[in-house]
Amino acid sequence: MRLGILDCDRLDPEFEARFGRVYSGMFIEGFRALAPDLEFRVWSALDGELPADLDECDAWLITGSRHDAHGDAPWVEALREWVRRADEARAKLAGVCFGHQVIAQALGGEVVKSDKGWGLGVATNAMLASEPWMQPALDQIRILASHQDQVALLPPGGRRLAGNGFCPNFMFGQGEHIVAIQGHPEFPVDYDRALIEKRQQHLAPERYQACLDSLEQEVDSTIMMGWLLRFLGILPSRP
Repeated sequence: MRLGILDCDRLDPEFEARFGRVYSGMFIEGFRALAPDLEFRVWSALDGELPADLDECDAWLITGSRHDAHGDAPWVEALREWVRRADEARAKLAGVCFGHQVIAQALGGEVVKSDKGWGLGVATNAMLASEPWMQPALDQIRILASHQDQVALLPPGGRRLAGNGFCPNFMFGQGEHIVAIQGHPEFPVDYDRALIEKRQQHLAPERYQACLDSLEQEVDSTIMMGWLLRFLGILPSRP
């Protein structure tokens, strides 16, 4: 099978040596550990590259980005239109962070800059639904996060899959073909730590320390990566 990844940003130059240049690299590394035979093709949506043929890959994923999913940048508008085409075609699609937001915005939801400030560190979310691809099943899931914007209103027909008080719509599904998550299962913990440290000046001292302290928890990144692969039909799900 082939997974198409739409890359929506590049890492800051000071992080490239440790963590790579683009977010697709983190996904490819994580997915290959679980599905060694999976093939990949990457498009740079940030640079205006979008797949013309939805049949070119068996499933799709949209990465995170520092840009606004609700903004009017030409490449973001083009990506939202691509999401609508993918939705109409019932293509298997997953979105992560910005990808989660741009899917919601494209399909009639609402994304806003949260008045709660930055979501950083480990986000613990109650699971609000159970799906066959959620194997192993969990009552709650802990995922690394790094965001200011969040989905305030789900698209028509969207259903909440996981959430918490800070970000109620942390994970949602649309039909049987789209799943989107605010957190970052692809991030190494040290990368999230580097992002927190970079944003220290934007955080109250106690908030900064709490975000760093949260990284001492175990995270369910590998489980979520497996869930995404099962949802996308790349790994089998038990009945």
